[in-house]
Amino acid sequence: MNKINTYILLALLGFATVIAVASTSRAEDSTTVAGQQLWTCGMHPQIISTEPGLCPICHMKLVPKKDASMSGTIVIDPVTRQNMGIKTESVRMETLDRTVQAFGRVAVPDPNYYTVNVKVNGWVEKLFVNEEGERVFRNQPLLEIYSPDLVTAQKEYLIAWQAAQQASGVLTSLLAGAEERLRNWDVSDDQINGLRETGEVNRTLVLRSPTDGVVLKKMVDPGSRVGPGMSLYQIGNLADVWVKAFVYEQDLPFVQLHDAATVTVPNLPGKAFSSHVIYVAPVLNNERQVEIRLSLDNAVGQLKPDMYAEVALHSVLPGERLTIPRAAVINSGTRQVAYVASGDNTFEPRLVTTGAAGDNDRLEVKSGLAAGEQVVVSGQFMLDSESRLGEALAAGGQPSGAMGGMTMPSTDTKSSDNMPQHTEHVHGDAAMNHEMAATGDPYNIYTCPMPQHYHVLHYGPGTCPECGMALVPVSETHNTEVYVCPMPQDSVVSDKPGKCPVCGMDLVKYEPGGGHDR
Repeated sequence: MNKINTYILLALLGFATVIAVASTSRAEDSTTVAGQQLWTCGMHPQIISTEPGLCPICHMKLVPKKDASMSGTIVIDPVTRQNMGIKTESVRMETLDRTVQAFGRVAVPDPNYYTVNVKVNGWVEKLFVNEEGERVFRNQPLLEIYSPDLVTAQKEYLIAWQAAQQASGVLTSLLAGAEERLRNWDVSDDQINGLRETGEVNRTLVLRSPTDGVVLKKMVDPGSRVGPGMSLYQIGNLADVWVKAFVYEQDLPFVQLHDAATVTVPNLPGKAFSSHVIYVAPVLNNERQVEIRLSLDNAVGQLKPDMYAEVALHSVLPGERLTIPRAAVINSGTRQVAYVASGDNTFEPRLVTTGAAGDNDRLEVKSGLAAGEQVVVSGQFMLDSESRLGEALAAGGQPSGAMGGMTMPSTDTKSSDNMPQHTEHVHGDAAMNHEMAATGDPYNIYTCPMPQHYHVLHYGPGTCPECGMALVPVSETHNTEVYVCPMPQDSVVSDKPGKCPVCGMDLVKYEPGGGHDR
């Protein structure tokens, strides 16, 4: 009896051992082994492997699988990190400098602009300056005017003068009024003195140039009848000139009064003029630009009004600012994400807010990061794809729209005969689907209308996170650096060449309205 009980006990222990071993084996098949990187397929998340390779269903490259329990944080072993080409740089405090490019025209300064007009009724008897563009000098005679009113005024002045002389040189109020009347009609002191000395009335009045300069416009001919307030000449002093240029509102932080600037004129190759900002307009124009003015010495006369000018403004933002490389930011058009690396091979996505961009290709960080942290500047698109995939797997669904410069809306997949099958491009906006059907463009890529922000790429309409302007179709801009996955359904777009994080295919250059280069 004791032997039977012993055999039964040994059998039960063996059975329990078999169950434990089987359970352990199944657990190792479905979980991540400590310290080991698992791989999965972006199209078929049920495929999990302990080694990189190809999906047995669709033959796409497997991507690293993250630990879903870490809520967006990705763990990648050092070997995989090296294979993915992940590089990092520090978040640091530094000064931001920027050269703002603007375009404008040469203009006559307002204080150097003169209009010659007449204040009496009369007729033009003679023109001394009869051509536009003619150079004139201060007090140079311009024209003679015959005016009966002026002749009468001179006679009245002579009568008042003679009466004052007979009154022992005491100037009477009559003489003072007559002299003031002549002065108000632009009769010069020399002419008044000559009238007293000779006692002869001048039949005509000579109008003289008020300044050195150039006749910009002539509006009178010999024999013309003129009247009070009528403009006869417009004269500009071009010894110094203005350049009126326009900058976009996102560049305003880098534009201040007295900032140094360099001006070049296409008509004067190799010639550069040093200047500074003398005026910044307090309002925007209809194109959301701000007018600025610069003063230039033009003693040689090389600069002509209405010449095109190119302006380079050199500015440094005050104080040190927290900055990161521009490449570290994945911009979806609605939010900005950077991946922060820690010492244990983990990478955490962070929502960040950026500000001004400097010439050294670094961005000001207003929130989301701290000095000394390490941000990913190469391979971040692969991390972003894996992060979104891991979140979808943790939720029991398929990947949702990506956060970065490579965007991936929701897709559904079917497979047969070991070939990848993609469904049509899905958008939540029915109007967008209609627009794509009408244009025949399966990509529907939008970008910022500002050339400085062509790196902002987005599927469908949106708002530029750097300047706030509404995004426009790429076909309406001159953006030539757009790369897409050959599979439109993957919805991957980038401003740099590389590989699709979904299917592993090489990105190809996108031709707006014409598909893409194969």
